[in-house]
Order: sequence, then structure tokens, then C-alpha cells
Amino acid sequence: MRNCGKLSDLPVWSLVLIILFCRLDVSGSIELRRVLNVTSHRLVKRGTNGFSEEEKVAMVLAHNEARAKEGAADMLAMHWDEALESSAQAHTDRCNFEHSTKMERSNIGGHKVVGENLYFSTGKTIPKHALDAWYEEKKDYDFATAICRPGEVCGHYKQVVWAKSYALGCGKKLCSTLTGTGYKDVISNANYITCQYGPAGNTIGRPLYIDGMACSMCPPDRYCRESLCALEAFSRASYQSQLFVVFLLSVFVSLF
Repeated sequence: MRNCGKLSDLPVWSLVLIILFCRLDVSGSIELRRVLNVTSHRLVKRGTNGFSEEEKVAMVLAHNEARAKEGAADMLAMHWDEALESSAQAHTDRCNFEHSTKMERSNIGGHKVVGENLYFSTGKTIPKHALDAWYEEKKDYDFATAICRPGEVCGHYKQVVWAKSYALGCGKKLCSTLTGTGYKDVISNANYITCQYGPAGNTIGRPLYIDGMACSMCPPDRYCRESLCALEAFSRASYQSQLFVVFLLSVFVSLF
């Protein structure tokens, strides 16, 4: 006859699940998928081509943290979009540091047109490096006129914090040769990142968002979480309940 285990026999990762259940706060469906993959040892590692599950989470969180700092009344929370990811990866795979055409960014993931930010580095790169470089352009944005200061570039920042954009998908590739950078004909061994946004933002002359108390002008189908207007479908309660089921299953498997 088989003896059942004790609660004290639970592996450490099961105890970690308890902590996650109590503290989990997510910004998109990709978050729960990461937890499930980690606990079942199936975390996808894509290396130098494409974002891993962990990197997708990091990029969404980096965007939402930046957006939450703006002090906007109508700022939507971003979530990962697989259609935009596929489009962004296809552009990144070309290893050409030039924007895709408007036609190439049309009718993707239900969006008439999507926005696009590009980044490359010849050093070690994590997703947040790209976000930080784009957000740094805030210093060159003139809030009074809603345009970039003369001679400066700030379009990447504008797209990052464009209040009505909520879908995000990115691609990355280690390009043995990267063209179109403007610095010289070819750059070797460049980490190239493309992010696409739906719906597109960065409209010239239009304000990025409405100033005011955070979440005071959220759409009816959104609720306030960490100063952003988040989708109800991605609520903390929903994910905690699903994570609790995963925890119970892990306990059952560990005891028998």
C-alpha cells in the first residue's frame, strides 16, 4: 500500500506558489502563462531570436511602469499581443534598421494601423534597455506645443506613453550585420529590437494623454490598477483564482 506524503514534503517551488498567490498582480495574460511555464519547467528560451516568455513579461511591465509615471487620467495598461509580436519579429528578422511601411503595419491584430519603435545595441541587451532609451526622449518633448523640440527626436517616447495604445508586441534578433543605421554601412553583431503598438499613437500635434488624477477618465470596460486603466479580463482576482488551482494541483501531485 502506497503511503501519502506530508505537507512538510512539499517542494520549495510549491511554497513559492503560495507567496505568488498572495502577491500576484499582473498586467496581461502573459503573466499567468509565465508562472505556469516556470512551475512546470517549460519556460521558453529563444536566445538571440525572438522574445522569451520572461522577456515579454519584462517588456510589458517596463512599458506600464513608464506609463504609470506620467500622471494621466486616461492611460490604458498595455498587454502583450501575439499578432503584433509576429509582425514585429518579421520586421526584425530583416536586420535593417529602418521602419516598416505604413502598409506593412496596417490591419494587424484588429488595428487599422500600428505604431513602431526601433532599437539596437552592440552590447549586452535586455528589453528594458530599449524602453529606457525610448523614454529618455521625454526631455525633448514640448508639452505646451505637443511636438518635439526643434532639431530633436521624441517620437519613440510619444508612442511609449500614448494613452490610447494598449496592445504591445516585440521581436528581437542578434543580427550578424545590421544595415540602415545611418552611422556606417554595416554594424556587426547588433542586438536589434522592434516593438509595435496598437492602435498607433504619436500623432503630430495631438496630446499624449489627458492630465489629471490617475484613472479618473478610464473607459467603462476598464478598472484602475496601479494608476492605469486595465482590462477587467486581466484582473488580479481572476489570476489569483487560476493560480490557486495550479497550487492545489501541485500539492496533490506532491503528496502522492
